[in-house]
Amino acid sequence: MAQVAHATSAVLHETRDRPDTQAYLEDLKNMRKVVMQTNDQASIERLAGLLSTMDPPVPYHLWIEQPENISTCLALAPNRRESRIKKALDKTGCRLWKG
Repeated sequence: MAQVAHATSAVLHETRDRPDTQAYLEDLKNMRKVVMQTNDQASIERLAGLLSTMDPPVPYHLWIEQPENISTCLALAPNRRESRIKKALDKTGCRLWKG
């Protein structure tokens, strides 16, 4: 959970000037988050690659745990659930986390 908190804080800071992020942060009582899981580190890194190569790129923060240097979490910037993001999540095997 700490890694998720780090990645989320980072992406909010990095995208603080985006209208979607500002709107998300202005409505604290209605924040919505979805936690998804992947099969392995490679799928998180594939997702990061897909998001980076989209036009325009989808803002995210890939958390790399140190000192292990392992990609453990990816947090998307607040968004409007665009179909291109859903397709990238599906393509990399992301599914709803069922804890």
